[in-house]
Amino acid sequence: MATKIHRTQIYLKEEQYQYLRQQAERKKASIAEIVREMIDERLPKEKDYEDNPLFSLGKDGFSMGRRKGSVMHDDHIYRRRK
Repeated sequence: MATKIHRTQIYLKEEQYQYLRQQAERKKASIAEIVREMIDERLPKEKDYEDNPLFSLGKDGFSMGRRKGSVMHDDHIYRRRK
């Protein structure tokens, strides 16, 4: 499957441009390729979500023994009585 490529134009500060140019020369690649690599490094991966325990909370369902906990959470947390 072919990857769709979009053309874009950005403005860089002198030190940003020089850094990219140096990286491109060092790796024998284009500045565009260096920019794409840097963006790919920052993109979240599906594995990042699978391995993060925070995203698995409630996956199997659980109960804290409270009714309407999502609606009355302040009452439960701060122990407000009616």
